[in-house]
Amino acid sequence: MRVLVTGVSGFSGGFIARALAQAGFDVTGLHRRESPLLSALRAVSGLKLMQGDLTGVRGLPGPFDGVVHAAATSPAPGVTVADIVRDNVDGTFALIDAALGWQVRTFIFCSSMSVYGAIEDAVVDEGCAIRDPDVYGMTKLLAERRLEEMAGTMPALALRLPGIIGPGAQRNWLSGVAAGLQRGATIGAFHLDRPFNNAAHVADIARLVDDVLQRGMSSFDTIVLGAAGMTTVRGAIERLAAGLGVAANIEAREAAKPSFTLSSKRAIARYGYDPMPIEAMIDRYASELLAIMQKST
Repeated sequence: MRVLVTGVSGFSGGFIARALAQAGFDVTGLHRRESPLLSALRAVSGLKLMQGDLTGVRGLPGPFDGVVHAAATSPAPGVTVADIVRDNVDGTFALIDAALGWQVRTFIFCSSMSVYGAIEDAVVDEGCAIRDPDVYGMTKLLAERRLEEMAGTMPALALRLPGIIGPGAQRNWLSGVAAGLQRGATIGAFHLDRPFNNAAHVADIARLVDDVLQRGMSSFDTIVLGAAGMTTVRGAIERLAAGLGVAANIEAREAAKPSFTLSSKRAIARYGYDPMPIEAMIDRYASELLAIMQKST
């Protein structure tokens, strides 16, 4: 099966592309810019890397049987609203148009929990209300809506993702906590004694993507992905610190918004999603961070 994976210069896209190639897929990995992560991918058998922008995606040597769209631009210093809209809406719409031309059988879209905006539910699943998402969340929601419109022609699955952890993870809560712990910083957090499972490991996501591509889709669907089981916010910080072999200096902060957990029941029942328990996930992440540190010394 020929599969296009976008965003392979990033952590999630690169991991998924490698996993699919190692599983026997014929993978083309699209990246817009160079990154240190690409050097390790160049030696992966069954994975061909191509540089380009999504707006020029029609020039790729298709057709493809499946598309995994992991590329995205998220808020960061120097990133404008125009940048986010161009990359996440214009670029995604161009990719969807190209995928329709290729007669793609399954389109997998890496969406985000940000589509929900201001979350007021104690447990978040696919039926929770969407309330005033920010610009990033709105761009993800627009891409979902476009895929839903195309469901009769091109089946698709939107993965509503929390913070993704694994080797090379960046810019989410647990990766930020890990960086702070390694610096010896005090970790300020909300809702320290509330339940927590708001993470997904990239290896679990890659296995799900593999299964969905092989099984195929018949329409459009969205699924929430999180960890199995529960810990607490405090427990997550302390467990990550223990795995890294450092002290956990924790400071309770006044909560700016309600706490919530994630329900992956739909993903498990319909698609065989098999997430790690949150504590095992944190242990694995800590060991992956230590391995990276050892390689760099």
